[in-house]
Amino acid sequence: MNEELLKELEFLRRSVFQVTNLNPSIVNVKDKSEDTIKSTKEYNYYGQKVHSKLRNNEIDDKEADRLLDIKFKELRKEVKLDKPKRKTRRRKLVDRDTEVLKLGRKHEIDYHINEIEDTRLFNHNNIIVKLPSQNILNDNAKSLKYMYGNKFYNTVYYCFVSLTLSGPNIFGGTTRKVPILTTKGDINERCQEVLDNELRKVIERVPFYEDKDAEIICSKIFITITVGKWESIENWYNEPKNQRKYKKFKDFVLFLAPNKNINCMQQCVEELGGKWNQELKFEDMIPQKNIITYIPILMDIQYVNSMEDLIADYNEEMSNNDCTNIARLIKWNGHIGVIKSIKINNKNGKIQSRKMINSLGDNKKELFIDIESFSNNEKKQVPYLICWCDIDGKLDKRSGINCIEQFCDHLISLKTDLILYAWFGSGYDYQHILPFFKKKCIKDKYIIKNNMITYGELEFEYSKIILKDPFLFILTSLDRASKAFNVINKGSFPHTIIHNWEDLEKVLPNWVNSQRRMIEIKNDNKLDIKIENWFTYEDETNYKTILQKAVEYCDIDVLAMKEVWVKFKNLLEKNLEVGIDEKTFTLSQLSMKIMEASLDKKVNLYVPNLKEYGFIKNSIYGGRVIAKNGIYREDIVYADVVSLYPSAMKLLKHSYGKPKIVTSIDSSKHGIYDVTLVHKCDKEPYNYLEFVPRRTDKKLKWSWFKKHRGTYHTYDLLIAKEEGYEIECHKGIEYPEKDYIFNNFINKLYSMKDEHTNCKCKEQPCPIRMVAKIALNGGGYGKFVQKPIDKEIYIVKRDIIAGECEKLETNEFGEVCIGNRIVQKPSFYNLDGIEYDKMIIEKEDEPAYSTQCGVSILSGSRYRLYKLCKEFPGLQVIYSDTDSIFVRKNSINWEKFKKRCGNNLGELDSTIDDTKNAIIDYMLIGGPKMYAFEYIDNKGARKTKLHSKGVPSYMLSMNQFEYLLEGPSKKLAYYFEIIRRRLIGVDTSNIMKDIRQT
Repeated sequence: MNEELLKELEFLRRSVFQVTNLNPSIVNVKDKSEDTIKSTKEYNYYGQKVHSKLRNNEIDDKEADRLLDIKFKELRKEVKLDKPKRKTRRRKLVDRDTEVLKLGRKHEIDYHINEIEDTRLFNHNNIIVKLPSQNILNDNAKSLKYMYGNKFYNTVYYCFVSLTLSGPNIFGGTTRKVPILTTKGDINERCQEVLDNELRKVIERVPFYEDKDAEIICSKIFITITVGKWESIENWYNEPKNQRKYKKFKDFVLFLAPNKNINCMQQCVEELGGKWNQELKFEDMIPQKNIITYIPILMDIQYVNSMEDLIADYNEEMSNNDCTNIARLIKWNGHIGVIKSIKINNKNGKIQSRKMINSLGDNKKELFIDIESFSNNEKKQVPYLICWCDIDGKLDKRSGINCIEQFCDHLISLKTDLILYAWFGSGYDYQHILPFFKKKCIKDKYIIKNNMITYGELEFEYSKIILKDPFLFILTSLDRASKAFNVINKGSFPHTIIHNWEDLEKVLPNWVNSQRRMIEIKNDNKLDIKIENWFTYEDETNYKTILQKAVEYCDIDVLAMKEVWVKFKNLLEKNLEVGIDEKTFTLSQLSMKIMEASLDKKVNLYVPNLKEYGFIKNSIYGGRVIAKNGIYREDIVYADVVSLYPSAMKLLKHSYGKPKIVTSIDSSKHGIYDVTLVHKCDKEPYNYLEFVPRRTDKKLKWSWFKKHRGTYHTYDLLIAKEEGYEIECHKGIEYPEKDYIFNNFINKLYSMKDEHTNCKCKEQPCPIRMVAKIALNGGGYGKFVQKPIDKEIYIVKRDIIAGECEKLETNEFGEVCIGNRIVQKPSFYNLDGIEYDKMIIEKEDEPAYSTQCGVSILSGSRYRLYKLCKEFPGLQVIYSDTDSIFVRKNSINWEKFKKRCGNNLGELDSTIDDTKNAIIDYMLIGGPKMYAFEYIDNKGARKTKLHSKGVPSYMLSMNQFEYLLEGPSKKLAYYFEIIRRRLIGVDTSNIMKDIRQT
């Protein structure tokens, strides 16, 4: 046996049959699946012995396979199931294409760079990283192929590698999956080239998170392999004998080639006007000279609803809808069909106008759920309890190792449509539930943003289950929402006392309450800030286990959530005549519906096409922050604008109607213009107010400038003109009408909020005010400037779809075709490393909303704050953000300033907490979103306010800000734990966040 093969076998013995504390014993497993049995300690110990014999030439590979197969069958017989085997379920109405992939084996290898000797150095942007050599990756892939390759004919191999880079503090980045083998099992010669390109993308993010001289290491090398064989099917849809020949989709018609007695390829040739001759190639039998062949993006014909669900090789003819001279085929799993016609949707000229809204919500059964978990030694969140209640408050629960799977099985067994609610479920609970639902559903779809499942829809044989998150409407913690809506008080629970399954059965003599305190330590000229946790004990004797106490806490949570949600919905329906339907899953959606229903009939809000949007988006300037860093031991005045965005919507005019292209500015109209601004002065004037934005080097700046070319809305140009800029217009788009078009919307909500601020309603604080405030904060304006979807995320079967997409031919830019559009080829990333990948498709969708209205509100808000500041000549701002200012008191007429402040919409308000006209006498500013100050409240007590973006408020102190501004290194280091959402499961991580003066 040659040396190379010996190395492979030794690698397999150590890595493939690896035994750790995570491997279960056969006596503890609860199912007979192949993956479960082959993960047991008994099977893997035996595998190591077999491969030691193979390495020593005591047996050959066939004998090794035979011995392993015998051991597998022996262990399978030892498994004792808790429940009798269920009867076979009724056959589904549709066949899933993924079911006709006969899987052979799946495996994965996970190791650190320090575990291998054969390495190479990779250098990019002066950052050097030690990586595994391509030879070691190839050897690993070949070893896996040798071990797991199927014996049946025409095996396909999906083998990928991804590398994770880590910095010493917070940085971490993972490459997309890159194939090591082709689907035929050969070495992919482009693997290193593609992997290096992906590594460059990861490394270019390093300076944003770490010092440029920080050591970056390859902390994870992850290789996966899935082998199998695609089996042909007779047809895509099971239908009666008199099958239809054509199927109509959203934007195309498909010839199905349904006759099972005639070869599907022959049917397609004849459908295309050709003559069948089995001696000829397909392309020689048809009159069309150009052929485009599509496959389903998700490798499942059941998920195809429109052309957007089909993917093909790059083709220049893709953008047209010619189905006469171009043969457009869908080919999948041994079957083929012909696209007969394509409907091109003309999206130009879409408008937003007054729409009636649904006053009733859905009547599906609703369940409210909450999951409790502990963090294990690997920092993974392990669920041990799930509690839920229905709309009548009936409680139920599951606990133990398989609690989530048991819960999912229970819901599916109900055979009824459900809507699930979990508070912050988008970022936590649903990430635990999703893998169990996904394994058993027929069809699913999700809306995923920032690794949060904001909406989920799963179809099963007898039911549909919807996933929604009340937090995305109410935007506060369940504890605060419970108090605001006067419902049952949410409890508290010391989660950190649980570290393993054994802890759950413990009975503490006295129950504990978790406490924490902040600790500051000077370390090498840097101030380290950490949190120390400790417990206080209750006097009363405790007789309940930790699990029983957790159930009590969890039950209260789901009941509180149910009561908050029911009250919120009822108040919406009663006071605003708005119901929350199945497809509404965020506050901004809800507010947009209320706003559209409030528009006058004459108002048509034009929705730009993609080209127009490209121009308009350049005029979006958000996140205005002015910070004059320093220590201020003087009187400072604070003020913010009462409901700034709603005030801009009500008190200013906004445009509507179909725009026209112009080369000059009509001052009687509103528009968006590409202009050059030139200041009449050669240096910054005294008392220049920094309200005119510009982008340079991809950075947003607000400081004075002499000359700049940019794109601006009318309200920004009014500010620029007042600040001394001359305006030269190059081109623009102008709208024919302008008016106070949002007044009905704002009046309705603001009067409702105002009426119930000091009302005599029975419930106090009045929940009606809370509902009005929530809807007002949603505003709808966020939806206006929401950029078109440029990234779609799917959760797909591991390796398989990535492998099929790798076969697609691209152009020189790595582009393929989806529907009739040219896009970048989808990227794939490991999720759990076992079952699922994350597939990302980057594309440009058409806008859905009137973007220019959002721009008008944003720039109008700046204009409102600017005009308020201009009322006080000589005003010196030391800190300002979107809707607030901190001003030197000696730079303004204080009496006039106080008189100008009030509580009405759009007025300045100088109240801090409950203290009106509060005076700050000590303030520290370390940069944008980083400040602290002290003031005397209306009871004569000294109060402190601290803010640093990204750092929990309980970790902040005045001492830290003083050290930041005056210390030797001017650097702080915060150590805390964060939740990392993975879509399939949740991890916790201990991180260090560096803060320095900016």
